[in-house]
Amino acid sequence: MATSQYTPVSSVMPVEILQVNIEKMLKRNGKWEDFLTKLGDCHDDYERLQVVLGTEEVISHLPSQVEKRCKNLEQAESLRAKGNECFKSAKYAKALDYYSQAVRYAPHPSQDDSGSNMLALCFGNRSAAFFHLKQFQCSLTDIDNAIQAGFPAGSLHKLLDRKGKCCLFLKRKQAAIEAFEEAKQVLVADPNIQDKGRQDLIRLTDQFINKCKSLQGASVENSDTEIHEPLPTLLKRSSQMPCAADFLEIKDEAGRGRGLYASRDIKVGEVLIVEKPYTSIVLSDHHLSHCHHCCSRCFVPQPCAGCVDVVFCSSQCRQAAQDSHAAECQLMDAIHTADVRLGHLAYKMVAKAGYAYLMEQRNVLENLGQVEASMLGCDENGVYDSQNYATMYHLVGHCDKRTVEDMWPRTINAAFMVKCLQQTSFFPQWTEGDQQAAEKRFQDVCYIGSHILRHLMMLPCNAHEVSEMGVNWQEPSQSKTLEIGSAIYPVLSLINHSCDPSVVRHSYDDVCVVRAIRGIAEGEELCDNYGALYPVMDRAARQAHLLKQYYFTCSCQACVNNWPMYMEIPKEVMEFYCDKCRGPVPVPGIQQASKTESMACRDCGQRQNIRSLILKVGKLEQGFQDALFKVIFEMDVEGDTLPKLVQFLRVVDKHLHRPVSCHNDCQEAVKMCYAFKANAFPRKNNRSGAQQR
Repeated sequence: MATSQYTPVSSVMPVEILQVNIEKMLKRNGKWEDFLTKLGDCHDDYERLQVVLGTEEVISHLPSQVEKRCKNLEQAESLRAKGNECFKSAKYAKALDYYSQAVRYAPHPSQDDSGSNMLALCFGNRSAAFFHLKQFQCSLTDIDNAIQAGFPAGSLHKLLDRKGKCCLFLKRKQAAIEAFEEAKQVLVADPNIQDKGRQDLIRLTDQFINKCKSLQGASVENSDTEIHEPLPTLLKRSSQMPCAADFLEIKDEAGRGRGLYASRDIKVGEVLIVEKPYTSIVLSDHHLSHCHHCCSRCFVPQPCAGCVDVVFCSSQCRQAAQDSHAAECQLMDAIHTADVRLGHLAYKMVAKAGYAYLMEQRNVLENLGQVEASMLGCDENGVYDSQNYATMYHLVGHCDKRTVEDMWPRTINAAFMVKCLQQTSFFPQWTEGDQQAAEKRFQDVCYIGSHILRHLMMLPCNAHEVSEMGVNWQEPSQSKTLEIGSAIYPVLSLINHSCDPSVVRHSYDDVCVVRAIRGIAEGEELCDNYGALYPVMDRAARQAHLLKQYYFTCSCQACVNNWPMYMEIPKEVMEFYCDKCRGPVPVPGIQQASKTESMACRDCGQRQNIRSLILKVGKLEQGFQDALFKVIFEMDVEGDTLPKLVQFLRVVDKHLHRPVSCHNDCQEAVKMCYAFKANAFPRKNNRSGAQQR
């Protein structure tokens, strides 16, 4: 029933506590050591799930039924009433927040057996709050939502009148006239309005129509709901990796495994990858402010038809998420309470693949045969497609390097998640009371759970954040990148690490765009950063972090040569690369530089002309400093700001021997520009603050 009261989830606890409680019971029963031995002797994830789900102490702690959180008419009515009180007091932003909460709780017309039109009324009220906050496009969206949800005919003329006024403010002449004309038709046909009142309203509507007819000037572009600039495009896509540029290829190198390599020289600023994830999740702190499907900020949150714990940025995203969200709808509160973290992403990956696919492809996924390492995850045509489940199945999870103590908590996480999955339509209907069917059911649950466990080991090394830049307009340099979600990008996951990365990634909704921030030579490997940058973390800390989480010791140039951190790089010293050996060629001080023609390489001793390089760098220096000032102090990334930075970075990256501070400064400014072009809030036109909910 849509009107039933919500009961808090009492049977669900954080999986870490669940794990501790199971351990205590096993130890109390004298079974803990034997249990760990059995788990450690397992050959694969399927056997691990069989051991865990076949242990009485585990089953007794896992909730047999997880409370589902449904729509609640009474709660929606209460929240709407609070919104109305705020609205009457002209507290429009607070009213907007209450109305958005009411929208989530209001039963969807398709599932509401009470005959109420609560959802339509909530949409209508929220459109009024948007209107008074001068967010006219948002108001128009909610007016359409209210009409589609069955807004009461007796008040429809008010909604249409508001629609006309929104279009009028946005200078959409024809749309405004059509809205006011429709409002007139509704007024004429409404038998509940007294004639005197009807004539007054029609006369007022005619005045607005006349005002519309005299409207001049171009329509106002919608800017209230921008979160990023248009998605960059690839000039030519790879036939092997559809989301990557055609000059990238997968190679398998001894000691490094699979990686992405350049098949031609790549310049700073080139777009390399534009990848939609196989799936993504919004972190629990952002689940009511960002879209559950694409991770975009929701300016006009659209509710799920079945649960109250997710929102969508549009009806299109809600429709697109219908199948994948079905496996978690009404269970989101339990998942958040359990604090499963990457377990949620693993769960969604399996849910998206579906029971039928996983069972049909079992032999194909598990029996690799003679497949070359560089072809792992490719389909029968040799295409490595981000939307193909097999690409993720074959990503490295370092299972062979994990201890049983590491495996155990991940296995409990997987067991809890597969229990949740059992309460959805994911699994087929099984015959009750049939012993053979019961055994088949247990095997199927263990097999599906093994996929979740496999991903729980793979994701810490391969999942990437979905980010949004929190723009500080008063002090742009204090702007921070916020992690709003997690996603799995199969192509991006192939890029190996360097403490001095050659690429940078930014989120456009949940699409990841990868660009070059260093020159990459033909045949050279692309390198990302795994959270260990040499300018801000010393070598010992970097190596410890990478070994603990990613199971390797970094041998990048910054580590091998023990490059100093940013604050320790000499600011006055400049050296060029030697044309012969790439060693350092010193540049004399300012007084001598203008007179010096050549200098000798410190490594090989060969002398070379440096005067032309000094002039080349000096010519671009002032433009770089001006652009740097605009970015750091004004967040001005328009016009020639970014091109100047990219031009300077290309020159210093090619000629200046690193590490050198101006290279770091320019690189960070370029990254900041790209970050602002991607997910960033508030945008410049929203400095006064579109509502953050």
